[in-house]
Amino acid sequence: MLRSLLEEQEVKIAISNTSPLIALKHAGLIEKLSLVFRKVIVPPSVMKELSVKEREYFQSLSFLSVEEPHNKNVVTVLKTVVDEGEAEAIALALEKGHVLIIDDLKGRKLARRLGLRIIGTLGLLKVMKLKGLVREVKPFIEKLIEKGFYIDEDLVKKLLSDVGEA
Repeated sequence: MLRSLLEEQEVKIAISNTSPLIALKHAGLIEKLSLVFRKVIVPPSVMKELSVKEREYFQSLSFLSVEEPHNKNVVTVLKTVVDEGEAEAIALALEKGHVLIIDDLKGRKLARRLGLRIIGTLGLLKVMKLKGLVREVKPFIEKLIEKGFYIDEDLVKKLLSDVGEA
């Protein structure tokens, strides 16, 4: 997945769940997401979750658009396992065939079982570092932890090692 984001130009559109977008905003990196993907699509329930406190901000991002999944039956079935935003994002990624940006472990496992290509916030930080969009990822991880985001310590160590910051 990371290789295709770094080497190929075919991965230009992504579908996103809520938490990675909020994390990137808190880290001050949301605008850099448009340098990784030309367009990021969110389903209506994700935009609703994003808009609880910051409607104008997220609606002002030119690379972010809202699309509704067509197959409501798939969404209904997925909602028995994950929340509505994740269910709609997974359904939309299945319909469109785009990479899914998702952090929630249960949602990631489900998406993988369904054959989706996925990436999370830490993976995006790695891509941004390897593409030269950020000089270091550690300060952004520290900022997220400071803001109350849970990030697995082992994953952080692996990421920092992978990008030469260990």
